[in-house]
Amino acid sequence: MSTPTPTDPRPALAGAAGTEKFNTVAPDLGSAEGWDRQGLVELMRLRFDTSGALYSPHADVNINGALFGGQLIGQAIAAASHGISDRWAHSVQVSFLAPGKPGETMHYEVRTLMQGRSFQVQQVLGTQGTRTVISATVSFQTDEPSPGHQRPMPEVPPPESLRSLHEVGAAYADRIPAAAAQRLGLSRAAELRLIDPEAFLFRRDPEARLRFWVRLQRDLPADPVLQRAAIGYLSDYWMPLTPLMAHLEAKIGTGLYLASLNHTLWLHRAPQVDDWLLVDAQSPFSGNARGLTTGHFYQRDGTLLATATQECLFRGWVEDGQGGFRVPGMPAR
Repeated sequence: MSTPTPTDPRPALAGAAGTEKFNTVAPDLGSAEGWDRQGLVELMRLRFDTSGALYSPHADVNINGALFGGQLIGQAIAAASHGISDRWAHSVQVSFLAPGKPGETMHYEVRTLMQGRSFQVQQVLGTQGTRTVISATVSFQTDEPSPGHQRPMPEVPPPESLRSLHEVGAAYADRIPAAAAQRLGLSRAAELRLIDPEAFLFRRDPEARLRFWVRLQRDLPADPVLQRAAIGYLSDYWMPLTPLMAHLEAKIGTGLYLASLNHTLWLHRAPQVDDWLLVDAQSPFSGNARGLTTGHFYQRDGTLLATATQECLFRGWVEDGQGGFRVPGMPAR
């Protein structure tokens, strides 16, 4: 797909079910010049315009043709952190308010809501023209010693023993739609390996759990703000698919319209994202076309780095005439 520019004549953002396309799921497509769509350093680097406001010219475009929500979360963390050196982001609360349009510059306005001796709260508004795309509240804390505990990491196979998404698509090419097989592994900035690809592709899970390893394609410098922004980026990656585990055999090629509505990320420790991270995600509820997911992010050594919760919209369900539902991509039985 061609690189979007400010004059790119793109179609209106309309979803499969007649809705706007919000920022969700996983990046696939292009960006403005200057970012190769693989490294996060350039994507998370914000610039100053002539008025001193922060902005980003780049677009990590998702399968809906809108800006990937992980880009917006990561850039909101970077914007909120600007000029703060004695404390670190520990929680991020995000509302996705409008689709981010490729080819339009994202501007970030930051306001300090509270500043104390230990904590500081920043509000970030991400805009394109007169449209507010994202609203984020980022809380910072100084280091403070205390006892601690964490949820243990589940026992799973190491990432080296698992197949890449491209390999999974090739292995099951005769059992999944060609378009779905092609979509697997399209993202360029991160690599993902499913713990149980057959369960994801062919089985329902009443516990609505999704586990996978994920890592960035390129290492990051030891910049604590950039490392936190990278966790923000990854925290929106494949998380919205988790509630579908309870309802569908195949989770890709469904024809459903998926959109992130709101997202909260807690950063428990200073993250290091230069190796594989295990994501253990589970959905406790879905209904009224919404699904809730909680995900825990672990380092390979079992250290719990972060926890995220996300509420997503799942629109396009078709009543099957038997008191249940099917998806547009699944033929009626």
